[in-house]
Amino acid sequence: MDIHLFEKTILKLPSPIQELNHSIFKKAEITVYVKRDDLIHPIISGNKWRKLSEYIGIAKENPELPILSFGGAYSNHLYALAYIGKQLKIQTIGIVRGDELTYTSNPFLTQMHEWGMKLYFVNRKQYKLKNSPLNEKVLLIPEGGYGELGINGIKQLVNEITPLDPTHIITAVGTGTTALGIRKFWDKPIYGILTLNNLAEIQRHENEFNITGNIWLEDYIMGKYAKESDIINNFCATFENAHQVQIEPIYTGKMFYGLYDLIQKKHFPRGSKILALHSGGIKLTN
Repeated sequence: MDIHLFEKTILKLPSPIQELNHSIFKKAEITVYVKRDDLIHPIISGNKWRKLSEYIGIAKENPELPILSFGGAYSNHLYALAYIGKQLKIQTIGIVRGDELTYTSNPFLTQMHEWGMKLYFVNRKQYKLKNSPLNEKVLLIPEGGYGELGINGIKQLVNEITPLDPTHIITAVGTGTTALGIRKFWDKPIYGILTLNNLAEIQRHENEFNITGNIWLEDYIMGKYAKESDIINNFCATFENAHQVQIEPIYTGKMFYGLYDLIQKKHFPRGSKILALHSGGIKLTN
């Protein structure tokens, strides 16, 4: 199957844009929309296909090269990559943080193994180097799909939101790839809600690709990455009940919490048309 057929038959593209209604939006005289990239696919959810698509194109042109990438034990990025590899008959290799792990350590690693991804479990010191431990030639994708190709893959997303012409775009930030990609192809600053304490890294990424002007917000990290927060957990439940849109506490929960807070603090002028990007994160086993 080629990529165009894959997008047409397997993925839901373009993803829909949905208006959210809430009393605080009405009071602020602001319109809020959500770009439902979580609906692209149950497994290749959110921004995962956006960031991987350019790499996958190269892999299809070079079938002798396996794709190698990195992630933790519950990596959405590796999970999506393993599934894509199975569907498009591309060899995939996952370097997983934690040499105490095996493919039986959780259902997602088991599923990735069953999809054909070769998993290598390395200690945290080795993982931090982000180098391939293998001697064979590979197509290396940085952690989370970061890189020039990942950034360029966001162009399709920008094309889909251009007709709405929002005044502001807001997204969760991990590596910053999605926000930088939107900024590269969009002439307005992006509000990036950081989900971990990595502002210096994000700023290095800005300088690396000379993509500047985004607004990075650190106010909603709420502790260490992926650690439980009662505030965010409760917000996610309330949000889903109000809008029938499922979000999770690591990325999208913090992003929407931050958006609500900014609106209540009158950060955006009246008449603003805000687009929030739902970048997925809800992982399902096959």
